[in-house]
Amino acid sequence: MQGAKELRDKLAVACRLLAMQGLIDHAGLAGARIPETGNLLLIPREMRGTDGRHPGIMKGDDFVVTDPNGKRIEGTNNPPSETPIFTGVFRARPDAMACFHLHLPMATAFTVVGKPLQPVNIFGAPFGETVPVSDDSTLIQRPEQGDALARVLGKSPAMMLRSHGAVVVGSTIEEAFVAAIMLEENATRLYQASLLGTPTVLKGEELETLKKQIWHPKVISKMWTYHVLKAEDLGLL
Repeated sequence: MQGAKELRDKLAVACRLLAMQGLIDHAGLAGARIPETGNLLLIPREMRGTDGRHPGIMKGDDFVVTDPNGKRIEGTNNPPSETPIFTGVFRARPDAMACFHLHLPMATAFTVVGKPLQPVNIFGAPFGETVPVSDDSTLIQRPEQGDALARVLGKSPAMMLRSHGAVVVGSTIEEAFVAAIMLEENATRLYQASLLGTPTVLKGEELETLKKQIWHPKVISKMWTYHVLKAEDLGLL
């Protein structure tokens, strides 16, 4: 199926781009919903006969296909141990077609000290007044944990797991990728501003205007294309 191959290849590109930006490591996860079937395309627990996954060198054929409940139905690799992240999110969010679980360095640091991730940079606008946080810092390995995570996520593009990492979603792979970039960018600017003084948080009408301006298909396409071209120039694609 041509559409499935394109989805596999694009998800592999996203993994490589996230690795290039230092936003996914050996334990990061990526997944997408297959439109034609509703099944899930997930990064595997291990691949190519090794004892781990390597997101920075992912190929389309490395992904595993599961049904909506996380049962493997295609591929020789095993689904990730935190598959309930994807089953919970995709079940609760019909609009979400892609999902990443990332251990974002700066964004996660805010949850360690219990400080809210608030928008101080234009790229923080898509996430509203504060990024929702789950108090569950453990690995999300049970269905009830995935469902609870999805409730915290709500309609937001992202949520945080305390002292653990982030979950970001998008209506496309490109959108989920850009959400991850924006989330970490805003966290970095919030941290830097905090070193200088008391940050001015974006809110109200200004925040809503920025959200419409920034969370826009043209901006998402521009940011995705920039990172693809950067990766190609570096020989990573």
